[in-house]
Amino acid sequence: MQTPPALVTALVIAAIVACGFVVYALVESIRTLRVARRLFDEVGERLVPLLEKVDVTVDAVNAELLRIDGIVSTFEDVSDKVSTTTNVVHGAMNAPLEAVNAVGSRLRDAWRTARRMRS
Repeated sequence: MQTPPALVTALVIAAIVACGFVVYALVESIRTLRVARRLFDEVGERLVPLLEKVDVTVDAVNAELLRIDGIVSTFEDVSDKVSTTTNVVHGAMNAPLEAVNAVGSRLRDAWRTARRMRS
């Protein structure tokens, strides 16, 4: 069985087209890899300074947070002192009023008792 010459010619043409496609795919792959390599090199060059800037920024934010923490702590201390002072003043102002109220209550109870005894 011999292969007809037209079939051989078609197979040779198909093989040439397939080889051409493989060569084209290899060329495009090499171009893509070169572009990717340049991209990674640029990213590496730009990433290090960017990370250094981020580090400086984070340090500055931490310093500000520590300062704010100090302010909040001071505010809490002042709040506690004001609360204590308010409680002391409240107690000092209410003590005489409570004493007067207690005396008035006793006088009222004594007055009621005296009225009951008269009746």
